[in-house]
Parts: sequence; structure tokens; C-alpha cells
Amino acid sequence: MNHLKVMIVDDEILAIEHLKRLVRWEELGYTVAGETVHPRKALELATKLKPDLIFVDIRMPGVDGLILSEWLAEAGSQAKIVILTSYKEFEYVKRSLRIGVHDYWVKHELTSEFLMLELEKLRYTIDKDKAIQRKMSKTLLEQVKAGNELSNEEMKALANYMAAFGSQYVYIALEIDTPYPVVGQPAVRQETGVQMTWEVEDGTNYRCMETFATEGTRVGVLLGFDGMVSRRRQHEELFQWSTYFKQAYSEHLSSLGGTVSVACSFVFQEATGLFPAATWADKALGLRIFTGMDNVMMYSEEKEGAVPTAVRKEIDWEARMYQFVHDVEEHRLAEVEEGIETMFALVKTTAQLEGLRKVCNDLSKELDRLRTSKGRQAFRNESYREIEGSEEWSSLSWIARWFKNQFRAMMEDEHGDIYSAKVRKAIQYIRRHYAKDLSIEQIAEHLAISGDHLRHCFKNETGRTILDYLTEVRMEKAKRYLATGQYKLYEVAEKVGYRNSHYFSKVFQRVTGQHPLEFSERKQDGNE
Repeated sequence: MNHLKVMIVDDEILAIEHLKRLVRWEELGYTVAGETVHPRKALELATKLKPDLIFVDIRMPGVDGLILSEWLAEAGSQAKIVILTSYKEFEYVKRSLRIGVHDYWVKHELTSEFLMLELEKLRYTIDKDKAIQRKMSKTLLEQVKAGNELSNEEMKALANYMAAFGSQYVYIALEIDTPYPVVGQPAVRQETGVQMTWEVEDGTNYRCMETFATEGTRVGVLLGFDGMVSRRRQHEELFQWSTYFKQAYSEHLSSLGGTVSVACSFVFQEATGLFPAATWADKALGLRIFTGMDNVMMYSEEKEGAVPTAVRKEIDWEARMYQFVHDVEEHRLAEVEEGIETMFALVKTTAQLEGLRKVCNDLSKELDRLRTSKGRQAFRNESYREIEGSEEWSSLSWIARWFKNQFRAMMEDEHGDIYSAKVRKAIQYIRRHYAKDLSIEQIAEHLAISGDHLRHCFKNETGRTILDYLTEVRMEKAKRYLATGQYKLYEVAEKVGYRNSHYFSKVFQRVTGQHPLEFSERKQDGNE
């Protein structure tokens, strides 16, 4: 239960204590968050606590309860105010109603039963009003986020609403990572407009004001807080909150798999700051292929926003691709690999998505031309999720490495044109689905031939059995995962099609002569 916060203002401490003892506030869904016998301090306390309900004594020295109520209203307080008095004074009642006070109670008539009943009514009223206000404010926030202008009245209402969450705000954008579509047809996600609520514990200085859902799996969180710490400490706390949201969002969409990237905007104080903050965060997510996925990107004034700044460079891509194609045709593998490295290094300096798209498109065309010349199927019309290695398209360096591996494999493949179409398709199927529980019959069914016929053709043409080839592919992939040092043994086993890590270790040791952990350690130490 989210407890409503109560504040009591009365110049008599005994009156405050009496009111507190009349009911069990927590059981009724309330928390007495603050109290004061000094009415002039009440405004400051209300600004700090942001209570939902305020009890105010009407007669206090210096400032009476009605004047204080007017001050609270002018300061934008959204709290319901109940005036407490020792007398039934009609003029006070009329005046309190004019300034929007919620109710007017006589102290000596207060009983536990009366208070319990009234607090139940108040809770219903406050919750209902909050729901209406939240709905209206969400509409206004979405307008501001889209860059639309609001009227003065709307801006004032929105400012009052936002003040309940803090005096400063940040926008945090989150999205499930998907491989950059280097080649092939992108898989269309069915999930759109993901809805999620965030649990923020009471007592923290940070409050989740609103969540914005967009198409796909991208969401935005508007966080409010009071700036009471140094800029460095604030940066650390916002990083911690961004990490918290990252983990919570990943768990919420665990069925989709994949990692989550987060972008936390600069701090702003006015509602109008939401548009540039959200724009920056969305741009940061859009450019995460340059900075790396599965990360938290924090805005930094010292680092010019901490997002790559697009630099316009006049690069003659046509001339570079002409030379690249010539190197492929002349079978100059070293030059081909160097050309790929150079092109992606230039893309990184420009930080332009259109440049990355052009390079990937041109290289993909040449790769498909080379594949078809070797009797292989082109990648272009397939879903990129079905393409071997597509899970590695998460950074420029990994994409460059994938292209180099693909061109090397094709240029070193001297037998690509002597295998029959059935054997080539069997090899292609194995290299795509090695992580699954494959059987010869399953592969043969995919090729529309019998298992015996496939065994015979494969052994005749390659000199190896299908199971031997499947094991070779799995061990090749396992070596790559182990070399990173990022995965546990059982994770590597599962990634390459083994459900039992002990059995995987035995097979790996038989093929390579080393235990998987020994292989990984030697790679990490640079001994191989």
C-alpha cells in the first residue's frame, strides 16, 4: 500500500499528540510525515515533504490557519487542507470554503470513530483526484515531450503537478537491444507500446513521475527529485537509478531476450526542458551502435553530451568500394580485410547512421555476389536473425570483424563450387542451427531427402560425417565464446548446442586437447 503523507500544524504540541493518538494511521493507509508548532515554518516543511493531507489549527499566533492555507495554495501545494478549530465560527467556515479548504472540523468533537470514517472518505477523494490529475498531466507531458506549446494555464497546472515530485527532473530512455541490421530483412517485433510501472521505495529523494511508451520496446521514464547534493554525487545517484531501471526493464521483458541500453538526460528544472531532454536521450539510444550496446549512457557537459557528434566529412565511398571490389576479384585477402577496417574506422569518426548504412549495404552486395559465385545462397532476402553471427552486430568493431570473417571464409573456400547443392544446403543449415538439438533426420527433412541419402552424399563429398562436421562447427563457435572470457562454462555449452556442460567439456577436450577453462585462461593471458 502506498501511504498518503500527513502533516499537522498546531501551536499546541498536546493538540498534535492527541490527534496522532486518535487512530492507527498506518493501518488506514496514512503516514504522519511531519508536524510543527511554528506556522511560519509550515510552508517550508510542506515544500519539503509534499504531503497529501494537512491539518491546520485555525488560531495560531502570528499566522492563522486560513492565511497559511492561502500561502500553501499560492505555492502550488496539491494537499487537501482540513482546518481545526475550538469553535464553530460561521465566518471562518465561509472564508475557508472560499479559499478551497477541504473541510472544517471542531477539535472537541473529534473522536476515533469520526476520524477513522473521515480518513476513509479522504483517502478515496485524494486517490480519485490524484488519478484524474495524473491522467490530465500525462496528456500535457506528452504534448510537451512532442515539442508542442501549452497555454499559460496548462503550464501552470503542469508546474504545480511536477512540483509534487521534486524541483529537478531527468528523462531516462530504455530499449531492448537488437542487432544492427547489417544484411538481410530485419525481424519485426510484435510488441509495441510496452507499459510498465516502476516501484520506487518510500523515503528516497527520487520519485517516478511518468512513463512514456513508444513503438517497439522503447520506453521513457520521467524522474523527479530535489537537488540537495553535489553535481558529482547527483551524477552517481542518477547512474544508480538508470542501472536500476535497466535491470527492472530487462526482467520485465525477459521473454524477449537480449540486453537493454539506457540513456539518462541532463537535469532540467522546467517542464519545457522535457522536449530537449527526451530528444537527447532518444538520439543517444539511436546512436548506441557507435558507443556500444548493453550500456548506461549518461549526459555529460564535460564530454559534450557523451554521445558521438556527427561530423560531416567528404569521403569518396565510391572510389573506396571500387578498390575493394578489385581486391576481392584479385583475391587479395589482406587488402580486403584492411579495406573493411578502414571503412568502419571512417564511419566511426563521422558518427553518421547514413554512412554506416551505406557501408553495410555496399559490403553486403559484394559479399552476396561472392557467395552466389561459390554456390551459396545470398543473405539479402533472409531474416537477419537466421544469419550466422548476426547476434554479434552490436558494435562497429564486431560488425567489421563479421564482414572480415565472411569474406575470408568465402575467399578461402576452394571447394565451394564442387559440393552439390544438397551438401551446401546441409552445411548452411548446420552453421545456422548448431545451437539447437540437431539430428541428421531433421536436417534431411529440411532438404526434402532421406537421412541415409544425406549421410552418403555428405560423406562422399566432404570426407566427413555430418556429426563430425556439426561437432567441428560447435567447437569453432565455443572457442570464440571462451576467448572473450565473458561467459560461464554452462553458458558456452548451451550457446553451442550442449545441454550438459560436463559432456561439452569432454567433447571440447577430445577435439582440442584442452579443457575449456584452460583454453579460456590461455586466451585471456595472451598465450595463444
